[in-house]
Parts: sequence; C-alpha cells; structure tokens
Amino acid sequence: MKSLVIVQPYVPRYRVEFFERLHRSLREHNIDMKVAAARPDGAMASRGDAGGGSWMVPIETRVLRLAGRTLVLGGSQDAWREADGVIVPPQGTSIDTFRALRARRRGQLKVGLWGHVRDYVSKGNAVDQALERFQLRRADQVFAYTPGGTKYAVSVGIPAERVTTVMNSVDTDALEGAVASLSDESVIDFVGTNGLIPGHVVAFVGGLDESKRIDFLAEALDFLYRIDPTVKLLLGGQGSSRSLLSVAVARGQVLELGHVGPDRMALIGRVAAALLMPGRIGLVAVDAMALGLPIITTDWPYHAPEAEYLTPGRNRFDAPDDPEQFALFVAKFLAERRSPTANVSYPTLNQMVSNFSAGVVRMFRE
Repeated sequence: MKSLVIVQPYVPRYRVEFFERLHRSLREHNIDMKVAAARPDGAMASRGDAGGGSWMVPIETRVLRLAGRTLVLGGSQDAWREADGVIVPPQGTSIDTFRALRARRRGQLKVGLWGHVRDYVSKGNAVDQALERFQLRRADQVFAYTPGGTKYAVSVGIPAERVTTVMNSVDTDALEGAVASLSDESVIDFVGTNGLIPGHVVAFVGGLDESKRIDFLAEALDFLYRIDPTVKLLLGGQGSSRSLLSVAVARGQVLELGHVGPDRMALIGRVAAALLMPGRIGLVAVDAMALGLPIITTDWPYHAPEAEYLTPGRNRFDAPDDPEQFALFVAKFLAERRSPTANVSYPTLNQMVSNFSAGVVRMFRE
C-alpha cells in the first residue's frame, strides 16, 4: 500500500468530512492517507473551528516573521520523510515545499502541490510568484482549487495532464436536509421571537477576521442604520474582529447567532434576502448557492477562488467599494424585493473527493 501525507496549516471543521471521505476513497486505490497539520494560531485560532480525525498527524510548524512577511522554516518533514508521496502548498516562502521537491528530484517520493495556484487573496510579490512557478513546474501533480487556478497553471507551462481541478467545496448534505425539512412554523417563530421584518433582513456568515473586512461591514451598517433602522443583520461566525460590530449589536441592528450549524443556516436562507460579504468570498459561495441566496459584495480584487462559482447579476451583486455606497446599494436591493435566486448547480463534496482522488492516483502512476 502506498503512503501519502497531505500537509495543512491546520484542519478546520469544514474540512473534516472531506478528509474522511478522501481517506476512504484512496484506500480503495491502495493508498493510505495522513494529514499533517499544526494547531491554528492568530486569526485562525480565534475562529474556534479546529477539527481533526484518526488520519491526522499533529506537527509543530516553525515560522519566522520579519517585516510583515512570514517564512515557513519547516515542521512537516518528519511526517512525510518515509512516505511514498506528499502534497504541500505551492508557497515561495515555505522551506518544506522546496525540501519535498528536492526529495522528488532524488527519486525518493512523489510531490503534489495543492492550493489557489495563482494569486487571489493578495497582491502577489514578484519574487514569491517566480518561486511558486518554479515549484509548480517541478511537481508531479498540481491540485488547483478552481478552473481559474488550472488555467493559470497551464499558462505557465504545466502540462494539462499534470493539473487536477479540484472544484473546492464543503459538505452540504446536512444543509440540504435542513432546508428540505424546515417548517413554516419554525420560520414564523424565529421571525417573531427576534422582531424581524420580512424583506428587511440580511446576513453575514463566516470568520469575523481581517480577510472578511469586518471594519468595512461595521461602517456600512452605521450608514444602513441611518437609511433604514428596521433592517437587521443575522451574524453567524466568530473571530478576532467581532468587537468591531459591538455598537451595531448594542443598538439591536445585529443579531448574533454564534457558530451556525445546518439548522440555523437553513433559517438564514429562508429569512434573509442576501448575504453581505464586502471582504473575501470563499467557500461561503457554495453555502449561498445551496441556500438560494445571492451575495452582495464589492469590486474588491481579493476574493478567493470560489467566487468564480457565482454569476454576476444572478447570484452575485457588486456594490461600489465604499461603505456608504455599499449601504445605499443594500437598501435599494431590499426595496426592490427581488425574487429568490433560482436553483443553480454547485460543486459537491463527493465531486471534490472524486476529483482529488483521481489526481492522487495520477500522481503516483506517472
């Protein structure tokens, strides 16, 4: 049986079911998978969403932070030293990624690179970009989150057969079940208990941290309160930026729901008219499509790859990247009382597992 190690910064809860299913799928191909992951720190730790499983191997990642940059010194090598293959991030500042590629050159193991592949969530550094292209060209298989990453990989010279489009997703089975079983009585009770006015409700679901631009959201809510104080925001999530919304919470404009499971997410889908996401759109795109909710965002350039799943004007609406203009856009959107977003197809977790598993098999075969 082949052995494979997948290196991750940490394992968030939303990834657990993916790794459970991938572990089972790969065993059918005679491949034993482990996930080498560290404990979350900083903003990741404040989300309180770390998970794990029997397939997880804890590691201690050593990093050096200097002048706003982070150099990953290592920590995962012991976990994959004796393995037949390893999948690491394409990261110009990761020493372990270069160590893995050096071992590949010596014929000691197969190497896959899994990640965004191109710059999505920040402005790229030219040196990092060059180093990451170097890494991509020397890997046995590149695992790109979405078609945009695959297109970039091919454009920089990676043969198409060495690139797997993962179609990054989350487990929506429980959410779909909760949506199907949600009763009108539960909706009426939730609306009444919380003093909500139908058509005057929006929501935010996700980590309350810098990448989601909670400061922008807080400022936009101030303007929205002046425009229409009856509009309320359902807030699902935790994070280091939660305090920025304390004023909106205190005046009753924001209803805090904490970590939201499938049942609460289903309620949000029935009660809210849209999700507000002025910062990074990531996997929330999949949840939004499962709920039939549009996302109101901005023309901010640093969305994650999953934003590609959304169609502008259908289930994604871009407001100006200004808090006051954003608030005006939301108020106008609600006043128009748009029809619910039509059902659209979205990547499922089973499809993601199937794609990833096939890529691993190719990696070992080639």
